[in-house]
Amino acid sequence: MKNTLLAALVIFVLGNLCHFGLPWWCLVPIAAVVGWFSSRNGWSAFFGGFLGGFLLWFVNAWLADNSNDGMLSAKVGQLFKGVQGTQLLLIAGLLGGLLSAFGALSGRWAKEMLVRPAKKRNYLQERRR
Repeated sequence: MKNTLLAALVIFVLGNLCHFGLPWWCLVPIAAVVGWFSSRNGWSAFFGGFLGGFLLWFVNAWLADNSNDGMLSAKVGQLFKGVQGTQLLLIAGLLGGLLSAFGALSGRWAKEMLVRPAKKRNYLQERRR
């Protein structure tokens, strides 16, 4: 649980730092690197990535929405047949969460595929040497 929350925090912070000047898809490689280094298994990589990406995109969308008093989200919601502004914010958070979750999961699976775990020797094997 601790590694999952730490991964989410790192994704959130690095995503905000890279928000200025880099494209939106840079969240995926960031999450993949975090998934490589911080997760213990696939589930923790997925949930940590989802939480970090969801918070990143939801908070940024909420800040942009509040800067213009929700007028832009209301106009975009009308284009999508009456979707409310808060629903658009949740959809943006969901998309960011899924992007980041799959990126972190890919990083974790790449580590499992490329890095061999160290062989564990039991007491009898060490004694025979």
